[in-house]
Amino acid sequence: MLYNAVRESAFIQSIWYNSMISDSQHNQRGGYDDEGNIILPETGTPGSAGTFRKPLWTNIDEQNDLNEATFQKVEGSRISRNKTVEDPPTKIWKDARKKIGGVTQDFFKEGAKQYKWSIKAALKGMRSSLDSGQYGIDHIWGFLAQPVWVLNRKRHKAKQYSRFSLFLLDTVRFGGTFAILFVTLFVSLNYQSFWKISQSYINPIRRAQSSIITNANTDNILAQKLLRSPSLATAGGSKGDLLSYLPEVGPPENRIIIPRLDLNIPLVTPSYKALLSEDWDQLEEDIQDALQMGVVHYPGTARPGQAGNFFVTGHSSYYPWADGKYKTVFARLQDLDVGDEYWVYYGGDKYRYIVRTKKEVKPTNVDVLDQPVSKRMATLMTCSPVGTTLRRLILSSEEVDPDTGIAMHVGEQHKRTEPKINVGALPI
Repeated sequence: MLYNAVRESAFIQSIWYNSMISDSQHNQRGGYDDEGNIILPETGTPGSAGTFRKPLWTNIDEQNDLNEATFQKVEGSRISRNKTVEDPPTKIWKDARKKIGGVTQDFFKEGAKQYKWSIKAALKGMRSSLDSGQYGIDHIWGFLAQPVWVLNRKRHKAKQYSRFSLFLLDTVRFGGTFAILFVTLFVSLNYQSFWKISQSYINPIRRAQSSIITNANTDNILAQKLLRSPSLATAGGSKGDLLSYLPEVGPPENRIIIPRLDLNIPLVTPSYKALLSEDWDQLEEDIQDALQMGVVHYPGTARPGQAGNFFVTGHSSYYPWADGKYKTVFARLQDLDVGDEYWVYYGGDKYRYIVRTKKEVKPTNVDVLDQPVSKRMATLMTCSPVGTTLRRLILSSEEVDPDTGIAMHVGEQHKRTEPKINVGALPI
């Protein structure tokens, strides 16, 4: 039915088109042939007789064929559109994937091409650089290998050298001269410390006996102080008499005793005023002033017997013209090893410490001042190497019981076991 409707429509349109030719455009008019058929004029110029088309009704079959072709074309287009709409989504995904694959492939091809070009350019640049470097080396070596004749003033003879040999000789001479001047100046500024260190190696017997001598001197000093004490009726040595049963009191001033280094030196605590006001420049000045009188108990750190870090610092070397007689007090602190012990008299009480760790740190490392709340420890610090401020030598120690050597816990007090006294045997 649709096909017949399309054919009739096309036929009517053809008749209407052929009948609507304007007379204003064509001055020819239609006519009749000898048989009485109507014929239409063909194209021609206005005013001319023109030629005539074939009768309209003789082209009906051709027009039907044309309409049928048009219908097939329209029908095919409709079928094609319906087919496209009815395709499943998988075809769309396949097409999209195909396009993505093509783009990706092109991307990788282009990337590989770029990398290949870059590698070639880099290799070319490297070859060029190597060639230039080789040329420069050859040129420099040729210059250094040129012979030079140097006149010997004593023999009045010329000796042949290369420029390179002369350069090495001048370098050695200049470097050697500079090294000699530096060592001479360095030793002259720190001769006191180096002399103190060298003495311990020159006389090894004295070094081995230093611990016994220091302890004996300390006992003698305490005995003399007790003998002059007005509160005691009598006093004696340490061989079973009254002095053996007295409390372990210390000297009037705070001191630190290191038997291994033969040291018995004052322990000075600077004022806390600068620390509390956070005046760091003044604090540094106070510490330097205190170092003239001994070793320094760093302000703000724990005291002996307390939980925390009892921090002590001293000079290893200082300017010869500076005031004070303790400029080299810790020059031999490097000789103190793990396991060695030292004693501290603080506030009239006696404390014993054993070295547990030994290390060197940077001057900017302030962790060594940390105050642990669960330990009773002490730290000895000085500059290292001697005569420089490049690093800090740190010896961390643990407080132990003066009698048993067992580590002291926080809040624990030293328990003294005193023998029974036979009053009748005491001297009168």
